[in-house]
Amino acid sequence: MSFSCSRCGIEFRDGVLCSTCQLRFDFPCAGITEGGWRKLGDRKLTWKCSTCKSSAAASPRSSSKGLSTSDLDGILSELKHLSAQMASLPTIIENIKAIQSELADLKSMKTELLSVKTNLECMKSSIEFAHNSLDVLTSKTSKVELEVEGLMKMETEMFSLRNRFKELESYRRECEQRSRMNNIEFKGVPEAKTENLIEIVSRIGELIAFKIPKEQINYIARVPMRGNNRSKNIICSVHSRYIKDDFVAAAKKHKAILSSNIGLQGDTRIFVNDHLTLDNKLLLNKTKSVAKEQGFAYVWVKSCKILIRKNSTSPILAIKTEEDLKKLIH
Repeated sequence: MSFSCSRCGIEFRDGVLCSTCQLRFDFPCAGITEGGWRKLGDRKLTWKCSTCKSSAAASPRSSSKGLSTSDLDGILSELKHLSAQMASLPTIIENIKAIQSELADLKSMKTELLSVKTNLECMKSSIEFAHNSLDVLTSKTSKVELEVEGLMKMETEMFSLRNRFKELESYRRECEQRSRMNNIEFKGVPEAKTENLIEIVSRIGELIAFKIPKEQINYIARVPMRGNNRSKNIICSVHSRYIKDDFVAAAKKHKAILSSNIGLQGDTRIFVNDHLTLDNKLLLNKTKSVAKEQGFAYVWVKSCKILIRKNSTSPILAIKTEEDLKKLIH
């Protein structure tokens, strides 16, 4: 609660109360400090303002009747003393005028303080608005943090799914290649309408000194190449992977197999390889390029596995994925 000072009129929240006239004053007009007022304790109930104190001092306490000569001399002496003090009255008046001038300045300062108070209230409103805006922003930030946390969880799940997908893709490729473990691929064999594929494989076997018995052949057929339907390779599946490995190894030892060597037209070179999947064929080509760049002397395929070796004394490395190739690049 605020009060108005009975002397200067300035509003205040904490001040003093006169026990006689019941008027309220701020601490400067009451002539007492806030600390001094607090120290009065129970004596606050009997505190009097300067006006009430002066009235009490002016009240006659005794009758002037029956004054003696000595009393009159004493009074006369006091009057002379008062007269001497009155000589300084002009100076006191000047001081009062100066004080009044200062009070006028104080009133001007009061107006300025009221203006400052108004500005402070405006600032208070602005601060409250900023505080409310900050609360709204904090709430939105909390929501964003929750969304970010959800996205991070989603990212973790996606990372886990990517790894799982890689594992499944690797397993699929392995299964696809495993299904071709017993297959031999013949590339470059001229095609004829009345050809006998089993006879062609038999002639190649005679040439490389490793014949495959007919009863060991599971199936044989021409398969179109990816992106080239005109050229079809021969795929021969045998019952034993070891027969396939030995047949391919015997063909690799032979210098060159030409179509004319097996009674076919032309001198087209025939290649005998493991039947790799498309993914492994592309990986084999990339492996050969990296081997050439990094100075690897040997790249070959055995049992449908891509192998690489720096030199004749270095360890043999198996290349299963492109990640394995990246490890070779310095």
